[in-house]
Amino acid sequence: MSVSSQLRTPTRTTSSPAAPSLPGLPGLFSRLAPRLHGYGFVLLRVGLGVVFVWFGVLKVAGLSPAAELVVDVIPFDTGTWFVPALGWAEIALGLWLLTARAPWALLPLLAAHLLGTFSVLLLTPHAAFEHGNPLLLTLIGEFVVKNVVLLAGAVVVATRPRP
Repeated sequence: MSVSSQLRTPTRTTSSPAAPSLPGLPGLFSRLAPRLHGYGFVLLRVGLGVVFVWFGVLKVAGLSPAAELVVDVIPFDTGTWFVPALGWAEIALGLWLLTARAPWALLPLLAAHLLGTFSVLLLTPHAAFEHGNPLLLTLIGEFVVKNVVLLAGAVVVATRPRP
């Protein structure tokens, strides 16, 4: 017997009883996937837009639970103008996402805004981590770290090839 035939993996022709076969489900999924992907993309874009508008409106209205955190993290005196201005910027970003116009130009602004939220982890780690342990997030830490998902969504939306 040659070395190559000894190294060949035997092929299995029988299915395992522990893994039931669903012959119609993979075929159905492969037919639905392109349509679901398109709907999912629109849902992602609209969802991001709505979240930005919603959070922005809360800041402009003075009702945002994150306003105090924003003020505490900024290393300069923000006065009363900064949080509402940030809210208006978020509203503008959200509306821009909803229009789906020039997403390539939107990405640097969204990325800068979302990366700015990570300053909480660096400038006020006591607010983000329990007992200084970076593996033990506080509620504020979780609120900040979830922005990784928003940033990933923004990258997907902004870099989608046009049909």
